[in-house]
Amino acid sequence: MKRELLQNTKVQPYTSGAVIDRFGFLSAILGAVIGTNGTLTVTVTHSDDGTTFVAVPDKLVFPETTSTSGVLNIDTLTVGDIINIDVDLVGLKPYVKFTVSGAAAASTTLAIVIGDSDEQPV
Repeated sequence: MKRELLQNTKVQPYTSGAVIDRFGFLSAILGAVIGTNGTLTVTVTHSDDGTTFVAVPDKLVFPETTSTSGVLNIDTLTVGDIINIDVDLVGLKPYVKFTVSGAAAASTTLAIVIGDSDEQPV
């Protein structure tokens, strides 16, 4: 029996604005436990070298939302809410950053899962 989930994902705690080497992975989930009531904004930037980051122009980075060019706004969050934000990394450069801001970002705990490996195990 193949254990594709085990070989095709990487899960780790995340700090807003930290650099992720997403090479070989096509999607991500940014998880958050909300620490303060309010709105949350997630901005995705990407880079070829891991040092010079630019805005993501792709409006499809956050599937099935009304996001604009790598920016997602989520309104009316309450302390303790748990949210998972799906992110499509196809077409992005090898290094990405997720910057979380807004009132709900204070004391929010983040985790990132990158997966959907472009190479499947044998």
